[in-house]
Amino acid sequence: LDATVFEVNNVWYYIWAEKVGVGKQISNLYIARMKNGYTLDTVQVLLTTPDYDWERYGFWVNEGTGSVKNEMARCLLHFQPVIREYIIGVGLFDADESSDLLDPRSWEKDRYPVLCSDEAAGFTGPGHNSFTVDENGDDIMVYHARTETEIVGNPLYNPNRHAMLMRFGWKDGRPVFSYN
Repeated sequence: LDATVFEVNNVWYYIWAEKVGVGKQISNLYIARMKNGYTLDTVQVLLTTPDYDWERYGFWVNEGTGSVKNEMARCLLHFQPVIREYIIGVGLFDADESSDLLDPRSWEKDRYPVLCSDEAAGFTGPGHNSFTVDENGDDIMVYHARTETEIVGNPLYNPNRHAMLMRFGWKDGRPVFSYN
C-alpha cells in the first residue's frame, strides 16, 4: 500500500505500508533496496511503526510516504498516520544519506507532526504527499486535503479530497511548512 521509490547515492529504495497483526490491525512502513525498477534486492525491513499518540488516534497507521532531500545530505521521509476523521497530520523521519538506510536505527522519527489539519487555513487531513519544484526552483509539496471538517460516512470512501500545493522552505536542514 502507498509505495514510494527514492534514490540515495545511486541506490534505489522502495518503501511501503503493510498491515500486520491479528485483531487490531496496524499498518507499518517497510523498506527494501531495489535491484531494478520492478525487483527488490533485499528482504523487507521494518522501518517504523505507529509509536506516538497522534499516530494511534482511531487507527494505528503509518502510510503514504513521500521523499525529499535537503542540502545537509539528509534523506527525509514524510508519512501520514490515519485517524477516524481520516488523517491527523504528516510526520517526518530522516536519516543521514551516508548511513545504512536499511537499518532502522539510522532513522530518527519526529515526536510531533510537521503538518496538521488547520481549520483556520481551510483544510483538514493533509497527506499522501510528494515533492517537486516550481519554475523558479522553489520547493513545492503536492498533497491532498479536505476543505470540510465534518465527513459523512467512512472517510476512506469520501471523495472530497482535493489536490493542493504548498510552497515550503528550510531551516536548519528541516522543512518548514506554512499555510500562508
